[in-house]
Amino acid sequence: GATATTTRTVVVAPVTPPASTPYAADTFSRIVTGGFGTADSGGAWTTSGRAAELSVSDGAGRIRTSAPGTQNGANLLGVSATDTEVALSFSVDKAATGGGTYVSVIGRRVGSSDYRAKARFLSTGQVTVALSKTVGTTETSLGVTTLPGTYTPGQVLQLRLQVSGASTTALKAKVWLAAAAEPVAWTVSGTDATAGLQAAGSVGLLSYLSGTATNAPVVLTVDDLYVGPRR
Repeated sequence: GATATTTRTVVVAPVTPPASTPYAADTFSRIVTGGFGTADSGGAWTTSGRAAELSVSDGAGRIRTSAPGTQNGANLLGVSATDTEVALSFSVDKAATGGGTYVSVIGRRVGSSDYRAKARFLSTGQVTVALSKTVGTTETSLGVTTLPGTYTPGQVLQLRLQVSGASTTALKAKVWLAAAAEPVAWTVSGTDATAGLQAAGSVGLLSYLSGTATNAPVVLTVDDLYVGPRR
């Protein structure tokens, strides 16, 4: 019938959660002409538009748009997810003219439809950031805002786009100067429930030059691409 007690001190070490494995990543540390080649992870890039306008050198990918009213781009068709974050740095080399220069980051492409974040460089020097869905050839805005200040050609911007959900999709995007701290608030957000887009999709990049632009060619430079689960 004897009883006894013992007291011990236990130190619990903090557990660091494992880092999320990206679906794709690219530092563009290679030399390629006529496309983007193969990403560091996530497979080969597939070009849209004129492959000759795409290249990789000096640690960055470049998309040249050499005529008004045209677009060129690249897609990672090996990515397939419904919970996706796309992050990258980018810049354009010339001040916008006419209807402006458009840079689109596609966060989910299903067939010929997609969700995207779009930065539009205006002739005033301002930059707007929009979320949109494109179904076939019809694009619908899901939200748009104008960034403070004006853009100087060559300035590097950071972009984060999150696309998540498979019944109603939530979209969030933020764009900021790479030289500044990342803002806490999202620049623009929206939701959409288009049936054909509630499925896993791929990702991509597009550069479009307005048909009224007079500054061709314009070169979009991209780097430090991350595609993976939301962080």
